[in-house]
Amino acid sequence: MIGAVLVYSNRGELIVSKLYKTTLKRSVADIFRVQVINNQDIRSPILTLGSTTFHSIRSSSKDKLWLVTVSRNNCNSAAIWEFLYKLNDAMSIYGINSELTLMEDFMICHELLNVMLMPDGIPNDTDLASITSKMSSKPKESLQSADLYSNHNNTNNHNNKKILNTGNDAILGGTLPSPTTAIPKLLKRASTISPTSTNKDFIIKKNEIILQLIERINLLVSKDGSILKSYVDGVIECNSRMNGTPTSEITLNDIESTNKNNNNYHRRDTPENIFEMDNSSSDVVLQDFKFHQCVSFEEFDKDRIIQFAPPEGKIELMKYHIKDNLNLPFKITPIVSNTSTGAMDYRIKVKSLFPTKLSAKQVSLKIPVPPGTLDCKISVSNGHCQFVPEESSMIWTFNKYNGLTEDKLSAITVPTNEVTQLTLQQWQRPPLSLNFEILMFSNSGLKISNFNVADRNRKYRVAKWVKYVSQAGSYEIRY
Repeated sequence: MIGAVLVYSNRGELIVSKLYKTTLKRSVADIFRVQVINNQDIRSPILTLGSTTFHSIRSSSKDKLWLVTVSRNNCNSAAIWEFLYKLNDAMSIYGINSELTLMEDFMICHELLNVMLMPDGIPNDTDLASITSKMSSKPKESLQSADLYSNHNNTNNHNNKKILNTGNDAILGGTLPSPTTAIPKLLKRASTISPTSTNKDFIIKKNEIILQLIERINLLVSKDGSILKSYVDGVIECNSRMNGTPTSEITLNDIESTNKNNNNYHRRDTPENIFEMDNSSSDVVLQDFKFHQCVSFEEFDKDRIIQFAPPEGKIELMKYHIKDNLNLPFKITPIVSNTSTGAMDYRIKVKSLFPTKLSAKQVSLKIPVPPGTLDCKISVSNGHCQFVPEESSMIWTFNKYNGLTEDKLSAITVPTNEVTQLTLQQWQRPPLSLNFEILMFSNSGLKISNFNVADRNRKYRVAKWVKYVSQAGSYEIRY
């Protein structure tokens, strides 16, 4: 039915492309950009060129992304537009409906397409509640608070006209139904089936297993810059949707696994570049770890191979604790001094230590100020900083922070008349606290060096995904 799904920016830059038919080539994306996006005369939501048909809508976000499907057969246009509207709603609740966020989290869009469409391009599920339950990550917005196309159509559909089809007759009149009431029977029937169903006749069309290594780094730095405390608490989450009970095997790059694998284990043919990272290390020491009950402990004790038969759905495959040879993502250098007028003078420098091709998001630095502060005069080289009286702090935020970048902040507090030098000396000076999230970066250097899925059927195929997420736990700097 659907041969390809394309997502363009407002300017016509291709961000996401997924082909479902071998008869289509990626050059088909250039045809739509030239014939529709760059052509001001064509604004129809459907365009047919020869045997190729393009269906398109604009996203409900302010970036106005182009959501496009490509087909080469006599397809159901109503079902395709229903899919596009629901795809827009799903992208909205996952926060990837802007050009910047979609480029950073494009894997979420591909996972949405895997859930909503079958491998042959037929819409499988368009119910948002069902879609979110099958995803490996949680949505950033609730279904009620999200700005969805269906919410707009429910309030405005009484102004639209449509053609009501009754049997073989077409009667002009009535109102245009919203996408939620116009779901074809095929989609309604398919959306009621869940991959976790116990029905033996249910077959998952695409075998898929997703591993996420999520690490939270905890750091405490003293006034002189020495590290008082540093450790990483990590978890390997596994989300499996596969037919049968195939056996999966992963190996890590910690010291003991590397030594045993070099001597006893013959690595199978697996593309290594899928899991490579710039900051991976062979000096990783696992101080403490815990496995899910599906893991074979005998195999791990013998060859340091994590062998498991994952149940369907999401589980915590492994938890671990590492405190040596950590990769610190940020270095913060604060210089804070008292002035003769009772104000505090801040000079803070933030430097990212991860590779340039990576970027951190949701970066925020909380800078406490002494009690009795009325306002702050702030100057920053990048980002946005404001004084928050409720928290007695300045909050310095960045939408995106690139690797190997340095930024500076200078600020002076405006105190009340009651603030004295004695008040400032008695102030406890709470530490600076940093919050961030970095994709495809490991604070501990731990990585999956080998990932295999085996089944009795040699033709068994499975899509394997590995994602690394580094987050801030308690990341504090004293001054």
